[in-house]
Amino acid sequence: MTAASPSQNILSSREIRLHLLGLVLVLGFLGLWYWLSTGARAVPTLIELLKDDDPSTRIVAAEQLGHIGPAARSAVSHLVSQATQDGSQHANSTAAAALKSIDLTAARGVMTYFLPHLHDPDVQQRRTACAVIGSLGPVAKPAVPALLVAARDADALVRRNSLIALSAIGIPSQPIGAALLDGLRDSSSLVRQTAVAQWAFTVPLSQEAVAVLTPTLNDPDKSIATLARTALDKPRAADAAHIGSLGIMLAHASARDYALHQLAQLGPAAGEALSPIVSLLEDEHPLIRYLAVETIGGMGAAGQPALPVLRRHRDSDPVVQAAVTEALRAMESAAAAAPSSKEASP
Repeated sequence: MTAASPSQNILSSREIRLHLLGLVLVLGFLGLWYWLSTGARAVPTLIELLKDDDPSTRIVAAEQLGHIGPAARSAVSHLVSQATQDGSQHANSTAAAALKSIDLTAARGVMTYFLPHLHDPDVQQRRTACAVIGSLGPVAKPAVPALLVAARDADALVRRNSLIALSAIGIPSQPIGAALLDGLRDSSSLVRQTAVAQWAFTVPLSQEAVAVLTPTLNDPDKSIATLARTALDKPRAADAAHIGSLGIMLAHASARDYALHQLAQLGPAAGEALSPIVSLLEDEHPLIRYLAVETIGGMGAAGQPALPVLRRHRDSDPVVQAAVTEALRAMESAAAAAPSSKEASP
């Protein structure tokens, strides 16, 4: 057997150039496809996908538009239509969740649309209304009073969905915390499990919650007992190290909304992170600015150093500007009342 000639295994200069040219063309095509499929450039295609017959496609398209954020503003009317008219509850909720990252006014419009449905005779309408409003997160703060009523609905799934929605909104924290504590005593194990899960994964743990959750460690339902342990192992609301960690997270865009939402529920304790929160009043995303305002407004006296900045702030988003006005009113009222209370004390 003779050895193969070396020349049979070596590419010629022309063949090497052709292979390199082919590789460059493939990489160029992939780069063009990626460029057209990301950011604002992908919005027209995603809008078309919102019209697809398959609800899974509509859901994914809405999620991607939410990731794009304010640059997807041209999709707002289509997302509003999906949030309010789609026959799939998941598609409704996903579109509403996307809107809170794109246009706060449109998100509030979806909330307003679903508020009357919380009182609908059709139980499925009430369940869906809770789910969609909850997907709006803290932007749906004005819906809290109606959701507190829904938390006492005759239907266990409505009560469950309302507790999830209230936890997703998170502010104001006191009435939401009280509703979750009531949920721990619900006759339905599903509702009790949902309430414990909110303390475990979503809502900061208050001292009152600790007292109520501790006996739950011995609940006959092992899933409830396990969730109670997870909740009780969390850092407490005023834990300095935890607040410091949330403050560090504010520097990272991917974690900023979560960190702000957690801080907004801590009230005066969030004052430890005031400086980085104030800087976010100029963030490009209206949701971040809204959360920053809500967090400062909930700090009470701890937020007083931010008053001059809030007084000067003029936001282009009407929902954020309304939150600024509300925060200023609350903080200035608290500041005016403080000297009076000191004079009245012996």
